[in-house]
Amino acid sequence: MKKWYFTFGSDPGFPYQNTYLIVMADTKREAIEKFRAKFPDRHENTANCAFWYSEEQWHGSRNEAFYDDPAEIIE
Repeated sequence: MKKWYFTFGSDPGFPYQNTYLIVMADTKREAIEKFRAKFPDRHENTANCAFWYSEEQWHGSRNEAFYDDPAEIIE
């Protein structure tokens, strides 16, 4: 399985604020489905997070340096 990183801004409607979580999944589609199963869309067809990244995109990005430990890991 791969790690998919879902980030959150300061919006109080997000499940978490100013942090990220990791979803373990084989594909981006599977990761988004797992995320949505736990945190349903607030607005139709819009995942309830700021952004999502593959593990490759995450590593070396400023996000990796900015955030500490993930708020949660969804397996």
